[in-house]
Amino acid sequence: MEAPGRSDLLRKLKALGKEELEGFKDKLSEVLLEGGSEPIPITPADPAALTDLLLRHCRGDSKVVLKVLEDVEARLRKVSPTASSHPQQAWKPSTCTKAGDSGPKSHFTHSGDEIPPGEGGMLASAIAFMKRHLSFTGSKAKAAGKQSRKEDPTGDSWGTDKCKLCPREEDPPEEIHPEIIWGPDGNQETYRVHLPGAGSFRCSETELGFDVRAAMTVQYRYGFWDQHLSVWSTPKWMIAGPLFSIQADPAGAVAAIHLPHFLCLRGADTSRMQIAHFIEEGMTLEKPMQVRPFHAVLENPSFSLYGVVWGNRSKPSILIHSIVLLYWALKMAKTTLHLYIIPNDHSRFKAIDDYEKKCPSRLVSTSLQTHKPLTFDSRYVVSSQSNIEVTPKELEFCNIQAECLQSYMEIYTKDIQWGLEFSLIEKINKEPIWEAHVRPEDATLSVSSAQTQTDEHFVSQHQEQLIQRVMAVDSILDSLYGPVLDLEQIQSIRAERSSMEKMRKLYELVPKWDNDCKDRLYQAVKEKHRHLVEELEGI
Repeated sequence: MEAPGRSDLLRKLKALGKEELEGFKDKLSEVLLEGGSEPIPITPADPAALTDLLLRHCRGDSKVVLKVLEDVEARLRKVSPTASSHPQQAWKPSTCTKAGDSGPKSHFTHSGDEIPPGEGGMLASAIAFMKRHLSFTGSKAKAAGKQSRKEDPTGDSWGTDKCKLCPREEDPPEEIHPEIIWGPDGNQETYRVHLPGAGSFRCSETELGFDVRAAMTVQYRYGFWDQHLSVWSTPKWMIAGPLFSIQADPAGAVAAIHLPHFLCLRGADTSRMQIAHFIEEGMTLEKPMQVRPFHAVLENPSFSLYGVVWGNRSKPSILIHSIVLLYWALKMAKTTLHLYIIPNDHSRFKAIDDYEKKCPSRLVSTSLQTHKPLTFDSRYVVSSQSNIEVTPKELEFCNIQAECLQSYMEIYTKDIQWGLEFSLIEKINKEPIWEAHVRPEDATLSVSSAQTQTDEHFVSQHQEQLIQRVMAVDSILDSLYGPVLDLEQIQSIRAERSSMEKMRKLYELVPKWDNDCKDRLYQAVKEKHRHLVEELEGI
């Protein structure tokens, strides 16, 4: 899944002019150098590259990102004390219209994306504007001047509100960032986190929540509904969220679990919600202690497989919190997009993202949230004034599980020189539920990504995947001892606690290596994780 806040930060940087972006890059390089990072390469400033560089340096910590932006702003204001005002360039928000309307267009269709234009000292004001309008997940986002998910639990992991109809959940928990552990085949992800003491916590990756009585360690992963559906499948019940396999040590330390669901419960009979519990003897349905807008709470769980289901006893159909995903197919002809409509379910988002990365495709930075909750079995069509081809002509919104291949629309156009605007329209009542504006620079970034895949060294190209998925770090370090690493470097890396932390420490040295050193790391990784390397080389 994309790093929290990345899409928002990237949009803000794209809004800067060319000279402003170069100025930002120069000051960012100064700040990162003082923080111990390598110099930023002397190449034209690229918004995506600068975004990823900043997030890597800050390790995804929103508080650190904001501190870096503050330092950049401070340096700019030293250069131009009058940065906060520029009488020659008074800024007014640009006008934005929906797809198909006539009239002036803004560069962005999302509120809060327009950054005041200007040069020189105005860049400091632009950075200040960025800080005020960036959206991050987690409690550390308070420094941004916006509500974090702890303060605003209706916000999802992609920085948008889940539902305008549903109330906020009370007593928001502390957000936790788990360690990600990869299985032997390099595919199945397991999440693990140590909770320091009594309290309420929620996972940033899965939205699974825990109320605990004491310090404990919990490990969990997504399960597969289709492996159990044949046992109890019936039209009377509808799957309403991810299935989780959970283990806790000690198990008695967990007072309750908060299982995420994607149902819009405004005006609904919440007694129809149950929790499916799968054990060796079969399946049981358990009544949640509490039904919340985005979670079902189960007290004193015994642990195994849990997931939320909904009783389909009457009409009208339950409303579904929904999102739209748009991917750019990098190796397809001209401009080819894949559009998905799915419930707001992290397990399905992740499954689609994993599939699209192998195509390879790139997630386009657009709004994910639909304008309103949807209903299953409804149908949608694409409307656009641009010259596009859409296959199939309509897409049905279905409850397809994460482990199954999801349906999507393919949108093709020969020319995106002036951008591409389109809407998703409900087929029956003709009401728009989502809009997108794909810009020419998105195409440039996508083509560039595809072209540079063979130019960038494997260990640099797949840095984040190798950091998260390589497990045999000690054996790899043994292979690098002598020709690449000295004893002091190896001891420093081995002092880290987890394999992921060890790999991050190792990668702090990689920017100083030549291709021969990188080749040795590649061979060492391939020897220990052949399946992982083969998978990444196929991307």
